[in-house]
Amino acid sequence: MKKKIGIYLLVIALSTLLLSGCTKKEEVEEVEDSQEVSEEVQEDEQENEDVQEDEDLGYISNPDDFTNEKKSLGESSEIEYTISSIEDSKADGYHEFLFEIVSNTTEDFAIPLFVVEPLLQKGVLRVTLTNIFDDSTGITHEKGIEVDAGAITGLYRMVTSLENTRLYDIGILTNNAFNLELVEEEERRWVFSVKVAYDGDYSAPTVDYGSEEFSSEGQTIEGMTSGDGSKILTYSYSMSGGIVKFIWSVASGASNPIPSVQADYNTEGMLEVVFPSLETDRVSGWGSSISLPGGVTVLVSRTGESSTYKFGGISGMKDFKLSAMQSPNQVVVEIKL
Repeated sequence: MKKKIGIYLLVIALSTLLLSGCTKKEEVEEVEDSQEVSEEVQEDEQENEDVQEDEDLGYISNPDDFTNEKKSLGESSEIEYTISSIEDSKADGYHEFLFEIVSNTTEDFAIPLFVVEPLLQKGVLRVTLTNIFDDSTGITHEKGIEVDAGAITGLYRMVTSLENTRLYDIGILTNNAFNLELVEEEERRWVFSVKVAYDGDYSAPTVDYGSEEFSSEGQTIEGMTSGDGSKILTYSYSMSGGIVKFIWSVASGASNPIPSVQADYNTEGMLEVVFPSLETDRVSGWGSSISLPGGVTVLVSRTGESSTYKFGGISGMKDFKLSAMQSPNQVVVEIKL
């Protein structure tokens, strides 16, 4: 009998020990789960704070001073100028670009002509400066100023055939208002301010920006069609580092301004870029051609809603890249020669 009682007591003791161990294990697991939840909450709160910080662009205190109409200051003259610097900064409700210009002469001088014009189809505010004979800004056709806030993409120097003229596009994704002022004036030195209002309510559309890498394989961009008001406005081209670049300025009636386009080498070895569905194309015409640097020639044609650009004079199927960007709204083909 005593032996049986001893066995029962041993069983009870072991059971108690096992139950105690299980209870401790469950308590540990609950604590770990609680820590994980706490960390997730903290991460969510941090993400929300980050989003809030990104969206907090402030408010313009003097909105009536901002406009969507063309503005100009100064006067046209024969005086030669140097553009010394272009600087940007974030302010309360707007982004400011400061242009410093000095006169190259110690004799007669006049306030240089400074023009800002909204070109909404191109998604830019176009800054035009004339009689610019020297440039110390460091802003090139390849390197501009990035902003990427409040529907403002940045500032870019544009290609132009106009002698002694500088064109700068401030990229805007919506109808951003601006203010133009002469904020500093000394003898033979002027600082112009272009303040561009942020748009905190802008919601970017989904846009296919094409390829990021060079390749000899066919490339496409899925974009807008003639039904969306897709169109080509103008073109430009440049050559740098053995790469010829052809740029189409594009637009549409939709929030996405980029048209559908495809590029591939045809059986003749020519790089054929086709816009299959455009409402209008102000560049193309039957049998016209465009001569580019590096011995490249572009043959242009249009049938119905489709425009075709054939790039000839390319030795072999050289790598190319078909891409797009907004503000300025462009489709770009780059070819390694």
